[in-house]
Amino acid sequence: MSIQSTQVLEQSTASWLEVPDEATLSAEVRAIFQTQRERYGFVHPYFVGYSLNSDHLLRWFHYYDALQHGQGELSYREREIIAVVVSAANRCESCVITHQAQLREVTGNPEFAAAVAENYWTAPLSKRERALADFAVKITRLEQELSPSDLAPLRQLGLSDLAILEAGEIAAQFSLSNRLSKAFGWKVKREQYGGLHNDFVQ
Repeated sequence: MSIQSTQVLEQSTASWLEVPDEATLSAEVRAIFQTQRERYGFVHPYFVGYSLNSDHLLRWFHYYDALQHGQGELSYREREIIAVVVSAANRCESCVITHQAQLREVTGNPEFAAAVAENYWTAPLSKRERALADFAVKITRLEQELSPSDLAPLRQLGLSDLAILEAGEIAAQFSLSNRLSKAFGWKVKREQYGGLHNDFVQ
């Protein structure tokens, strides 16, 4: 079902599930859509698809927004590095595209953002950033092998336990988002974020 709004939910809309008429959504959801249109020129298909259960969309969005943009122990740059490396580990191209663009924006360095997306092991990360990326990827790929010793490198670099918890929450949240995106076809197009080419190979 297509959105029946005068606002075109455009070619960005992709979902293998029913998509509700935008006019039937709550004012809060429509405000989120409008904010995305104003900032990016389109509504991300993750939000379009998830609007089928708008109550859950809002609960997820408030948690996500607090994790990525609220006050916390990690910098915005560090949060986006985690988002990119987890999405790459899960081979979620749509989420890599989205958060590579966010990392590019926060750093002002397209080459750095591309390097993190392609292979964070060879990207010019700080020791703290690399430790956070390693921890996030281990949560994503080798969670059964985690032990208290995995926290030691982070603590040695001055990260508080609250910061470590924050990193774990961000990593886990992105695995959720990656899996929903892949399960239901909520895929953004690369050109919608400024033509990021050859930055991630699925």
